[in-house]
Amino acid sequence: MKKHAATLLILMLAGLTGLVNAQAIRPRITAQVPFGFIANGKTMPAGKCTIIVQGDGVKTLWITSGNENLIAIPLATQSVTPNERTVLAFRRYGDRYFLASISSRGEKSGYEFPVQQMETELRAKNVTETDVLLLASRP
Repeated sequence: MKKHAATLLILMLAGLTGLVNAQAIRPRITAQVPFGFIANGKTMPAGKCTIIVQGDGVKTLWITSGNENLIAIPLATQSVTPNERTVLAFRRYGDRYFLASISSRGEKSGYEFPVQQMETELRAKNVTETDVLLLASRP
């Protein structure tokens, strides 16, 4: 019985080690966002924003800002050369900000978010659109 318990304990520890390693290598992007913004239709507060990339095939993003979080499935992008900086890009209409894209330094891939219905309505009202870039980091 003791051998069985010891074997079970070793298998559990090996499994936990693999789980910790898998979580440690997930790409994580952080930025201090000085304004509230809309991502995937949800309003996120200003503050420390953390984005974790998940998935092997279709990528999902776990986005946390303040005490709000959401899961988004962005459109994947590819470039010929690696990105020079880690950047969160926003589209601004008046005092409303919409997460537009995410790029990571050293990566050729990135993520885009399609124009949302509220943005289409603001464009129809001729509200001026401005791009806002925010430097982020990948710890």
